[in-house]
Amino acid sequence: MKIMLINSTKKEETRIAILDNNKLCYLNIENNINKKNKYNIYKGKIVKFEKSLDAFFINYGVKKNGFLPIKEIYNLQLYYNNNINFKDKNIFFQFDLYILVQVIKEETKNKGAFLTTYISLPGIYSVLLPYSINKEGISKKITGNTRTRIKKIISFIKVPNNMGFIIRTASSNVSIKLLQKEIDIKIKLWKKIKKKYKMTKNPGLVYKENDIVIKTFKDCLHKDTDKIIIDNPIILKKIYKYFFYIENISFLKNIKVYSKNISLFSFYKIESQINNLFKRKITLKSGGSITIDNTEALTAIDVNSFRSKKYNSIEDTAFNTNMEAIEEIFHQIKIRDLGGLIVIDLIDMEFLKNKKILKNRLKKLIKMDKAKIKVGDISKFGLLEMSRQRLSSVLQIYNYYLCDRCNGDGLLIDNKSFLLSIFRLVEEEIYKDNVYQVNIIVPATTNIFFKKKKINYINNIIKTKQNKKIVIFFSKNIKYPNFFILGLHKNKKKKNMLKKIIKKYNTNKTTIIY
Repeated sequence: MKIMLINSTKKEETRIAILDNNKLCYLNIENNINKKNKYNIYKGKIVKFEKSLDAFFINYGVKKNGFLPIKEIYNLQLYYNNNINFKDKNIFFQFDLYILVQVIKEETKNKGAFLTTYISLPGIYSVLLPYSINKEGISKKITGNTRTRIKKIISFIKVPNNMGFIIRTASSNVSIKLLQKEIDIKIKLWKKIKKKYKMTKNPGLVYKENDIVIKTFKDCLHKDTDKIIIDNPIILKKIYKYFFYIENISFLKNIKVYSKNISLFSFYKIESQINNLFKRKITLKSGGSITIDNTEALTAIDVNSFRSKKYNSIEDTAFNTNMEAIEEIFHQIKIRDLGGLIVIDLIDMEFLKNKKILKNRLKKLIKMDKAKIKVGDISKFGLLEMSRQRLSSVLQIYNYYLCDRCNGDGLLIDNKSFLLSIFRLVEEEIYKDNVYQVNIIVPATTNIFFKKKKINYINNIIKTKQNKKIVIFFSKNIKYPNFFILGLHKNKKKKNMLKKIIKKYNTNKTTIIY
């Protein structure tokens, strides 16, 4: 039984979860911090061409410029009726060139948004492609007799000659009338977008894709959704309005209003599942465990037998623990929306038969995922490699911040090694000929260690270079084990830099001078 829960009782945040037999299989959160702009359409201005990347940087009205590869540019002559030679890249710096772009991958903390000029307007049952001439496609998830039926339907759908469309998975039992209605709505919308683009003078938003609720309906609402439960009357009105607009009232009978005192997610006992979502280590029912470490482009998953002792042999323990782990790993990959290269370190299995069973099980699970996935073979070292397309922004980026003590490493250096590493760097700096003073800015908590442990060490350095100074600043705003070392010489830039650092970290008082 599939249930969609929409929790929007708090103004700051809207949460949508999908449960499959009471197990969380989808989660999306939108709040004031992580306003998403995927599929939004902007008027952008070309500000830079990077030859080494064969791409443009686009100012589209936000702080960070977007990234637009040349292969994602459809036809710039659409925007200009003159004889500009767009093959000459220098031409972009001779004109204030504006372009209509769509966000297809949201910006992260390190990278700007990924843009395209191949605009797509998604609906629940279809996607309109204004710049894909005579392109007609069907979702790969639609198979068998349903695919045959939709192929016949496509020929009756009318779109302008210069447009195309794709039929989505949710349309498997939808009538031609409803499909045509949705596509007609998108064609009218496209005309409005083009009109607003011409009226907009500066880089900025031209069309905002619907909020998180309507987006989720477009992407995740299927015929097997048994209930849609909402705890906010305002959201309920919005949903009713949307379904009447596209003339599809079949889903309205499944919508229920939640009005109990206990919160919606707590009633369905999924708050604990959400809380466990970003845990590094997950314990399996058998006693085994999986550990997930992820970076921007790579995720490493380690499977351990841990306390799994109920099987008769090493091979049985390895096989059964791996089988249980692969189910949980797929669930975690899907719900966390992990992308890029994923490497799974399985428990070593001797029998080839067991490896094949495990891989076949993973392939079956993959069919339930909307993302594009490729799976490799299990190596002789027990490593299974797979690559997965990330569908949306990672929730962890918005709900967590990088630890300002370990900087994401998860490890802290001990006091003795910390002090030794500092003074080795000081020694290296003070022996430079043009340096007359070395400044160290360290956490205030290390004051005792510097006074008691390392005075002799500093004095030994000074003896060799008597005309030079070591100045130690203690700051309450720097957390252990972070520090700064700055050597001063006649260069004024270095002095100004020191002043800025002292001001930033509130280090006005000098505690030790040598």
